[in-house]
Amino acid sequence: MATPNAVVIANPHAGGGRARTIAIKAQSALISAGINVTLHFPDSREQLQIISAQSCAEQPDVVLACGGDGTFHDILQSAIASNTTIGIIPCGTGNDIARSLGLTRTISDSFFHEMANSIHNQYCEIIDASKITCDGEQVWSLGVISAGFDSAVNERANRMSHFRGTLRYILALLAELREFKLHHYTVNMDGVQHSNCALLIAVGNGGNYGGGMRICPQADMKDGLLDITWVDPAPRRTVLRIFPQIFSGRHINHPLVHTYRAAEISIESPDSMIYADGERIGSPPVLIQVVPRAVRILVNS
Repeated sequence: MATPNAVVIANPHAGGGRARTIAIKAQSALISAGINVTLHFPDSREQLQIISAQSCAEQPDVVLACGGDGTFHDILQSAIASNTTIGIIPCGTGNDIARSLGLTRTISDSFFHEMANSIHNQYCEIIDASKITCDGEQVWSLGVISAGFDSAVNERANRMSHFRGTLRYILALLAELREFKLHHYTVNMDGVQHSNCALLIAVGNGGNYGGGMRICPQADMKDGLLDITWVDPAPRRTVLRIFPQIFSGRHINHPLVHTYRAAEISIESPDSMIYADGERIGSPPVLIQVVPRAVRILVNS
């Protein structure tokens, strides 16, 4: 049997710098397990994207994203284009992609032992992805695409680099509640149009964002559909009552929260912004389409 080839692309700044140490440990553990490993530490997002494209074009057995959801998101673009298997070494702020996939998020010796076993035995799942067309560009996403209040929270959270994990998103949410202005949305879901003001609209292939918030709790990455969570305008005190329920997914039972499923969604709204997997994508109009069986993911053995 040929020796597997793995590429580790690590964001050295992820996890407060922890990703660099973890990536070096991953390289050592996988080499010891009989896997050829190439390790990259891009010094910018642009370089990460270039290295991802070059690495995937060489068709290794797997490309491993060592970092957070943003690192995975950038590598995903090249992995789908080249039909390359992608794996996750989760050491970012939220790690919501790994959470949505049900992957192990605790880094330990056993984590790398399982990963090596998965690489040797090609343990993969083929799952759906969201194809986003926005501002004349096409972007792929595995997680949650958001518009409205949650996008504004995400934007603020990205500026709060001195906080980590879920706390960062909670603090950003509390700050944004004081300033956020509602937007009007026209949303088409498989030909059915909804037009109204909304607090937020979230479209999920995966169900989690913000470090464990289950905004689309019934999302299934293999069902060929996207889950939509629409939250009507609400007073601040009501938002604060609903918010804790997002961590369990019970918020969808509130009368101001509506859920839908569709394969194709378009969103139009002035003065709004679109985020996907925690990364800013652009401004509406945006078209979101599910592509079944679009990507191969390395899974736990």
